[in-house]
Amino acid sequence: MHIKLPTSRRHRDGARRHPRRAARLSAARLWATLAVLATPAVAGAVLAGPASASSSFTTHLTPNNTFFLLLDVSGGSTYPGAPVIDWTANGGANQDWLFQPSGGSNSYQIVNVNSNMCLTTDGAAGDQVFQDPCTGAANQQWLTSLSPGNGRAYTIQSAFSGLYLDVSGDSPWEGTAIDTWPYNGGYNQQFGGV
Repeated sequence: MHIKLPTSRRHRDGARRHPRRAARLSAARLWATLAVLATPAVAGAVLAGPASASSSFTTHLTPNNTFFLLLDVSGGSTYPGAPVIDWTANGGANQDWLFQPSGGSNSYQIVNVNSNMCLTTDGAAGDQVFQDPCTGAANQQWLTSLSPGNGRAYTIQSAFSGLYLDVSGDSPWEGTAIDTWPYNGGYNQQFGGV
C-alpha cells in the first residue's frame, strides 16, 4: 500500500513546510512495524488491564493521526531537555513510557523507560515537550484516562497548563515535534497505548 501526500503543507503559522519524507508505507515496512509491536514487552503492555490512578503501567504511545508512529525521545537521548517526537516503531526503550500515578484521579508522571526522565512541558502553547529529571513538579503531571491495549485513543492533558499533548500541525510525518496545544478535537491530540 502506498500513500501519496502533497509535497508541501501549510503549518498552523501559515508558513509553507516541506515533508521530511514521502509517506510511503510498504507492505514490508508495515509487517516490520507490526513485528516490533508484537514483541514480548509490548505484548505485556497490551495484556495489561485498564489504567487506574492506583497502578502504574508501561506502554507505547501512538498518535491517532499517524500510521504506526510512536512517541519517541529523539535519538534515544538520555540527556535532560531532549525533545519528544513521533517516529517509526523500532523496539527501542526510548519509545516505552511508564505511567506512574501522581496523586489525583487519572493523574500521572509519564516516564521514559530509556532515560528514566519525565515528559515535561514549559506550559507554552506550541512549544515542544521534552524529557527532564522527574521532580514531581506540576509541569510533569499529566491527566488521562488512557488504558493500554483497549484499542481506544485518549487525550493527555497537562495539569500545569491545561493544554493537550499534540502532534504539531497534525503532521503524519516521522520526526514531527510533539507539543502542547489548546483542545481542538483533532486526531493529533488523541493517543492510544499499544
